[in-house]
Amino acid sequence: MTQPLDRTEKLPQLGTLDEEAGEFWVANPFTMPAERKNLSAFEPNRLYLNVPNNPFLDASFASAADIDADSRSVVAADFNRDGAVDLLVCSVGGGPLRLFLNRFPPRHWVRLHLVGKTSNRPAIGSRVILHCGSRQIVRDLFAPNPFMGQGPPQLLIGVGDVTQIDRIEIRWPTGKVQEMQQLPVNRDIIIRESADTFEVQEVVTPTS
Repeated sequence: MTQPLDRTEKLPQLGTLDEEAGEFWVANPFTMPAERKNLSAFEPNRLYLNVPNNPFLDASFASAADIDADSRSVVAADFNRDGAVDLLVCSVGGGPLRLFLNRFPPRHWVRLHLVGKTSNRPAIGSRVILHCGSRQIVRDLFAPNPFMGQGPPQLLIGVGDVTQIDRIEIRWPTGKVQEMQQLPVNRDIIIRESADTFEVQEVVTPTS
């Protein structure tokens, strides 16, 4: 979220404090205001892209996300329901919430809503394996919890140029393994624990 610092610091070797030399130890020697304050505020935010087989690419300057703000929370979710992950950023000290919409060229995706029966209802802790031709895509379901925020407990999975998911394998928190065949892409899909079939929902996008 903030500007990186390229610097190093040398620390002395650990040893016994020498009282004769005036060495002493104090826990938390100064008081920091804990509410709506920060020692290093208004640093440019950073956005990094995961480039396969390469280091992360710093795309901050090209994304307009490199705002100068005391940002402390970000929720990554598909807010306009187009299958791409957007970013909602909250900053300390007032000011508006900032929503950064993902404008990359669209690719295929699937959004999975798992419903537990014996497992916990939101299916937190499940592992999903998509089989798409020779490819396997593995995702674990958890509720994203950024600082003072929370994302939706669902799986939005990009599948690139794949036009159909051959097989899906779900490993529920109880240990039960469930498989289904021939899932469509670019859809919201509900899968209930122990059910024989899945439910497909049409994607409804917000109107302006």
